[in-house]
Amino acid sequence: MKFFKILLPCLCLFLTGCSTETISDRLYTQAVGLTCDGKLSFYTQNFNQEVNPPVEGISITEVLRQEESQNGGKVFIGHTELLCLDGTCTLNPAEELLFEKGLSPACKILYAKPEEYFQNPENISVIHMIRMSEQNGLLCKTDLATALNEWHGIWETALLPVQKADQSVPALILLHKDGGCTELSDFAGKGLYWLRQNSGSFTMTLQTPDGEQDILIRNCRIEKQAENQELFYHVIIRTGTPELNQTLQRLVEKQCESAIHEMLSAKADVIGIQDLLENSGIKPEKNMKIRISLTVTVQ
Repeated sequence: MKFFKILLPCLCLFLTGCSTETISDRLYTQAVGLTCDGKLSFYTQNFNQEVNPPVEGISITEVLRQEESQNGGKVFIGHTELLCLDGTCTLNPAEELLFEKGLSPACKILYAKPEEYFQNPENISVIHMIRMSEQNGLLCKTDLATALNEWHGIWETALLPVQKADQSVPALILLHKDGGCTELSDFAGKGLYWLRQNSGSFTMTLQTPDGEQDILIRNCRIEKQAENQELFYHVIIRTGTPELNQTLQRLVEKQCESAIHEMLSAKADVIGIQDLLENSGIKPEKNMKIRISLTVTVQ
């Protein structure tokens, strides 16, 4: 896991190398999709929201070659903003796209069926929805680099957003190494925002006995500590609306407790458990039982 974290910044240096190709020779993709049912199927959408017919092959190299042959230009995925994967794929082909083909580590990942997603060019608005949800404290950070760091951890699980037709904010699932997934509740998804050390200020709407009220979140941080196999997470939130601090504290406590319970029940680590254990001199093991104690302070 640490090896991957060290390697990733170095990778970015190689992605900015020079090329003899002109810009007009390249096919720039805004979104790409993969299915891995038997053969690989590769979908692309450009920045004009034009969707190309999918191509098939037995490897990433082959599908990219097919795409270039079909469209008459070099495929450039370095600026791709969204990678769409379904239940037939794990993150292994995404890792190959990153390390061997130059996919951006900041690319967002969406857990959805590419053949359905790419049928509607307007679905590209999902990229904007994911970003705005992250900025407004409604969704924790979900990008390729973060997902692969989790994927290479001892519990081999990554957190991905999934589009729901009846929801304005994406839900979250835990993708496991065997290809299975565990869907998290909406409450747990919100709890992960606080537990994954997101930062920045934003305004959130808080439900109170007097109705909905806006509350300014100035910043938040997490203090972590490990003792044997018991972990302590202290979430500290600063607000600009002190009269609502107690209400917010109770809400965040419930959200974080749900996130911890559902994550541990799925045997997943998407809040830095492995890093905390290793930094405390504890060797993590796949089947070790972890206990997490939580405190929340709103000030």
